[in-house]
Amino acid sequence: MLQGSVDRVMGWVLDFGDVKDRFKPIYRQLDHNPLDKLSGIRAADAGSVAEWVHGELKPLVPELSRIDLMETPEQGVSLTFRGDMQWPLL
Repeated sequence: MLQGSVDRVMGWVLDFGDVKDRFKPIYRQLDHNPLDKLSGIRAADAGSVAEWVHGELKPLVPELSRIDLMETPEQGVSLTFRGDMQWPLL
């Protein structure tokens, strides 16, 4: 989820195609790789992965305000970020 000023011409905060392009290198690190081998992920659970994604993506997408990461259709995590919150919060 993104939060910020809505562009008056386009009608959104940031083009989703731009978000996808910025996320691609992060996704490649996650896709088909053991999560416990990635530097900075403190555990191989959805919350830790969402924290790590936030740390990687926030510099590229400052409008990032929430990450929803589902492990199954019924189970997952939703992390909301406010201001300059830093992760992980221990």
